Amino acid sequence: MNRNLLCLPLLLALIASCTSPEAPSTESGGSAPEGAIVHLFEWRWDDVARECEDFLAPHGYAAVQVSPPAENHIIVGRPWFERYQPVSYQLQTRSGDRAAFANMVARCDAVGVDIVVDVIVNHMADADLRHDGDLVFTAKGTAGTEFGPLEYPGLYTREDFHQCALTENNDIWDWNDVDQLRTCELVDLSDLATESEHVRQTVGAYLADLASLGVKGFRVDAAKHVLPEDITAMLSYVPEEVWVVQEVATGGQYVDWMKEYEAVGDLTEFSYTEAMGDMLRNRTWSDFAPEGWFWTSREYIPSDRAMVFVDNHDRQRGHGGEAAINYKDGALYELAQVATLAWPYGAKRVMSSFSFGTDSQGPPMDADEAIKPVHSPDGLNCGQGEWVCEHRWPVIAGAVAFHQQVRGVQEVSNWWTDGENVIAFGRQDQGFVLINGAEAALDGTWQTSLAPGAYCNRLAGAACEVVRVDGEGKITTQLPAISALAIDTGWLQE
Repeated sequence: MNRNLLCLPLLLALIASCTSPEAPSTESGGSAPEGAIVHLFEWRWDDVARECEDFLAPHGYAAVQVSPPAENHIIVGRPWFERYQPVSYQLQTRSGDRAAFANMVARCDAVGVDIVVDVIVNHMADADLRHDGDLVFTAKGTAGTEFGPLEYPGLYTREDFHQCALTENNDIWDWNDVDQLRTCELVDLSDLATESEHVRQTVGAYLADLASLGVKGFRVDAAKHVLPEDITAMLSYVPEEVWVVQEVATGGQYVDWMKEYEAVGDLTEFSYTEAMGDMLRNRTWSDFAPEGWFWTSREYIPSDRAMVFVDNHDRQRGHGGEAAINYKDGALYELAQVATLAWPYGAKRVMSSFSFGTDSQGPPMDADEAIKPVHSPDGLNCGQGEWVCEHRWPVIAGAVAFHQQVRGVQEVSNWWTDGENVIAFGRQDQGFVLINGAEAALDGTWQTSLAPGAYCNRLAGAACEVVRVDGEGKITTQLPAISALAIDTGWLQE
């Protein structure tokens, strides 16, 4: 591996800190991927590349969100959140080095799958490096960097961080206080002074480096802890057009200061995630009706600015708000994904997890603490107690294909519910979905807007399970308990 390549992001950052180039733009200019995104959480870069070629492209996935690629703090036990404690902007993590990252981006791009990078711009690693319960902080990074509290060699010194003085220990205490959110430490992580031109240029050089390798989008972690104009300033050093989606949890209330982030890019829609979990645990599927409880119980980000998801790496562990349903909920989780992918609201992201028993557990690793491959010499390591690979589940992959076919139609047609746990709706003359969330089998006839013909159920796997639409546009079918069907004009029986 070429040491100079590893050091390039750091060199770019140092150059940026010494110059004041004119910012080329104030907006990212990129648009959301044209189809569903999958978050391959903690995957190795070589595995992501192969997955793009072997499964994602053939099954209609448009993009992959990957874990943070910058050098991160090594924490004893290797919890997942060490990836969210950057030490430098060298591309060296347990997922692979710079060469492996660049190779992944190129291979995915070659088959039409975009790479979206999870980037941390709000903070660096733990500010105090003290022991925290069972956690032991090493003050070492995955590329060999040694650092100290608020000191990152060749990158940042204490003057580059906030000392908020609004709370006793500098941590955020009041999550409704915007000043604390933006200047105090998020769970003791050293908070970058993003209003500083040096910080803006240094982070901007990192983002520009990623874009130069072919990255098409950024998921900005902890965005609501950074002023929108600071994010814009960082992005101004990226000459390529990139899509930007910002992590902003609204708590069900989309207040004015949150709306300011729309000028920067899209936003993560946690209200949707929370409503889905609440509905499936405590209410009925009938609440999903247009203008029903699901859509009126919370304030939502406008559809053209929202990215929706059933769960993400935080919420599936109960972090940061209401717990989401996740892969452990089995068939119910599949139905939630079907509804999310089939309904015309927001850009879509599917979670692909590793199995976890504790909320801090990191990805599957070997005795040397290397991340275990998904594509191993012994075959695909999915669904065997390590990598979950929900994106490969036939129901979810089929729902992604349905979404890809109907996403150009924004209207819902033929809404129907039994008033409890069975719903049906169409996407005009392009598709139709029936969800049986009840504990009993379903047998009946439903009106669609589809042309007569023999359609294949997208959710039944690779073989065509025929669903016939009669001359009146109706289907008559049976569904087992906790199951669904989805038919569209893109897959007709030959």
